[in-house]
This record gives sequence, C-alpha cells and structure tokens, in this order.
Amino acid sequence: MHKAFAVVALFKFYIAVVVFLTTFSLDPVLLVSCILMAISALIIRTIQEGEVAIVLVGLILLIDIIGLLLSFTQFSLIPIIAYIFLVVWDIQILALFRQMM
Repeated sequence: MHKAFAVVALFKFYIAVVVFLTTFSLDPVLLVSCILMAISALIIRTIQEGEVAIVLVGLILLIDIIGLLLSFTQFSLIPIIAYIFLVVWDIQILALFRQMM
C-alpha cells in the first residue's frame, strides 16, 4: 500500500511539473498535495493500518478539491483538467482502499 502511495506521489509531482511547464506558474496547492502524498506513504509504511490510509487519502482529496476550486479563478484550462483528473484519481484510490478493508 505504501508503494502505491509513493508511485501516486511521484505521478502527482510529474503532473505538477507538466502544469508548471505549460502554464509557467507554480501551483502551490498541487505541490502540497504531492508532498502530503509522499509523507502519507511514509506514515502508512510505519503504521500499516488501513484506516489511516483512508483518512489520509480523504485529506488529500480535500486538498485537491480546494485546488480545483482555486484553479477556476485562474481561467486556465490545463490546471482545471489536471485537478479534475486528480480528484477522480483520489476518489478511485479511496474506493479501492475501502474495498480492501
């Protein structure tokens, strides 16, 4: 489970780099989401509890929803699409973890 979180954190970081290179603006909410996902991978590795994973993914989902709402104020299509993708991805991860428990 912690390896999946680490892969997702790396994938979110790549998305942040792509958004930065295409819009030339650094998105702090997306970077916080990447860092929180990486820290969550470390926490899940040490604790090894499924309930903690659900809470952490819920928190990351909340951060991505906030980023989606803030990206609507920029009127740029690329961050909006990236955040919609990440919100759907986080919902799927949350559903997957609930099935595993």
